[in-house]
Amino acid sequence: MNRIMMAFLLCLIPAIGFAGERDESEIINIHEADVEMNAAMLHAKQSLDVFLHRFKNPEEGDSDFALKVMVSDDYGVEHFWVADVALTAEGFEGVVANEARTVQVIDIGHKIEFGPELVTDWSYNHYGVKQGAFTLKVLLKRMPEEQADYYRKAVGWN
Repeated sequence: MNRIMMAFLLCLIPAIGFAGERDESEIINIHEADVEMNAAMLHAKQSLDVFLHRFKNPEEGDSDFALKVMVSDDYGVEHFWVADVALTAEGFEGVVANEARTVQVIDIGHKIEFGPELVTDWSYNHYGVKQGAFTLKVLLKRMPEEQADYYRKAVGWN
């Protein structure tokens, strides 16, 4: 199966806790060699300890801790936000927060376990302002302005 494109689901319901008129499970295809997106995912991986420290020691106003996880099967690659995150001996577990559009091994509501090597982003809210979400910052640059404004408002970045 050709895996040139990586599907990035915006799925912002658990990731930003904002319901509006948009389809919060919009999908954006990104080429696997996309330099800017790969840099964002690398930054998220390299700063995962920042997320873990805050997850273990939340401050007042912190909420909605989530991890974005890469899942692949014979149908392709997708990146899913996982909510209700918990630490395990091997890494993490949580609930898939959006519907699959490409892969068939998981879907919304499935509880999954995964290691830190599959984490491609992280986020949490601090008094309603999204922290982390490095891949979202890349995606915002590529959206039509009206759509990007919607998401910036939803995550408290405007």
